[in-house]
Amino acid sequence: MKKQSILFLLLVAVIGIVGLTVAYFSSTTTFENEFQTPEYGTTYIEKFTSPDNWLPGDETEKTLEVTNSGNVDEAVRVKVEESWKSKNGTTLLLKQGDNVAALINFINGDDWTKVEVDNEDYYYYYYNYKLAPGETTSKLLDKVTFNSAITSSATCSDTIVDGTTTRTCNSNETGYDGATYTLTLTVETIQYNKYQGAWDTSVNIAMSKPEPELTSTGVEYLASNATNPGTITSYNDENADKSKMFVFNHIINDEIITESRYIGDEPNNYVYFNCDEPQEGVEYNYASSCEVWRILGTFDVEREIDDEENPGQKKTITETRMKLVRGYVLPKESYWNVQYNDWTTGEGKNSLRLFLNESYYNSTGDAESYGLTQSARNMIENTNFSLGAISYNSSNYIYFGSAEKLYGEENGSNPCGSCNNDITKLKWQGKVALMYPSDEYLIYAKGVSDTCYNNVNSCYNNYASLGWIYNSNKKINSSSNQSVWCLSPTSVPNVTGGVTYVDERGMLGSNNVSGYWMSAGYYSVRPVVYLSADVKIISGDGSEGSPYKLR
Repeated sequence: MKKQSILFLLLVAVIGIVGLTVAYFSSTTTFENEFQTPEYGTTYIEKFTSPDNWLPGDETEKTLEVTNSGNVDEAVRVKVEESWKSKNGTTLLLKQGDNVAALINFINGDDWTKVEVDNEDYYYYYYNYKLAPGETTSKLLDKVTFNSAITSSATCSDTIVDGTTTRTCNSNETGYDGATYTLTLTVETIQYNKYQGAWDTSVNIAMSKPEPELTSTGVEYLASNATNPGTITSYNDENADKSKMFVFNHIINDEIITESRYIGDEPNNYVYFNCDEPQEGVEYNYASSCEVWRILGTFDVEREIDDEENPGQKKTITETRMKLVRGYVLPKESYWNVQYNDWTTGEGKNSLRLFLNESYYNSTGDAESYGLTQSARNMIENTNFSLGAISYNSSNYIYFGSAEKLYGEENGSNPCGSCNNDITKLKWQGKVALMYPSDEYLIYAKGVSDTCYNNVNSCYNNYASLGWIYNSNKKINSSSNQSVWCLSPTSVPNVTGGVTYVDERGMLGSNNVSGYWMSAGYYSVRPVVYLSADVKIISGDGSEGSPYKLR
């Protein structure tokens, strides 16, 4: 019994000690999670001055626009309420017989949908398109007119004195004379993706407003906005709009050739082109679906078509068309030719012509990921490209001479060195080609840079950077310039492979296509196309931030 008692006491003691010395690991963490909501804002733009002597037939300006000043897409509707109060305070009908007393001129009917509300004396106008941040609706109305057919409620009495009748009329204060008309417009907005449930409406508010289609072609639109050649002869004229095309007159074989070109450093000639096809139900984004090309200008060019009056034969027609060049060089360098400077030569000899008009044009082979899309092909028309050869004197510092000299020779009668004086090879009809040397250097005309315009071999670095083509002769994802092929061959005696190119400094050069320095890897390609004459510019201003959109 004594031993048992001792064990019990020891056990109790041990338990007591454990209870006094127990410890554990513990941790407390607070997570502060911030949910930043976007800014929601709406601005109402109203123009209205209350008239104090509103007579039948009077028109009063009244406009209303809504701007999304926040960061959330919005749906917009406007509640419209009207009321008339006579001078003695009674409520008047909105119509006197069949005549509506106040005529509200709602405009832009394609942009707004009117919805009546059952058993209510108000109605709604829904804006038909999502209002993205920074966008403004079209105007809902522009004026309110007091209907001239409304008559007075005056009571008249006649007084006859010495045969003269005097009629006296006084308002009985129960009609539209002396009354007050109140037009109440209540603007309501809600985040776009909640409008149908919140407003309990079946109105379909589209994700975007369709692009307006201009009635004129792109060529007509650009021509109407070109700098006036009659009054503006210098690029540096204080009245010259340097963002627009300038008109040129060239003399070829005593014939005046008129065309318009974008010149200078940074004209508004950006255009979305080579775009992916839109997908049903997906809002189209031009910036992510298209490449950005540049408009060289508008030119009179020839092409051959079937002669309907003479079946089986062709005839040549002349059209004024837009000429585009890809915004930057292709991601693949290429040989101009493996042996000859004859652009018209068939398969196996002219690799670049075949590549551009087969693989690149059809997005096949090496060009599958960056070739022309169907939308681009639909806008391109066959064109007769001039292939006149360029002459130069390698012992003379002038070498090629002026931009105008290049232009004349490109359109001249001197065939390429490997063409064996075959004048049929002065023209080639196709879809895709390259820039001419004159395209590169006529942009320095009219005082942009006399150095580059008068002597293309003196056009380098700081001089060359005054022209937008040189500034965009860049490799993909690189700020450094790359030598770029030109279309024109040269006519140096006994040299059958001489072609022109613009080097990385901006000067025109020439070398033999079979030489080491003319191989793929050293020279890049900027494709050129002529669009169909009926292609339209549907929107945009041609700036880098808002390139032209085509249809």
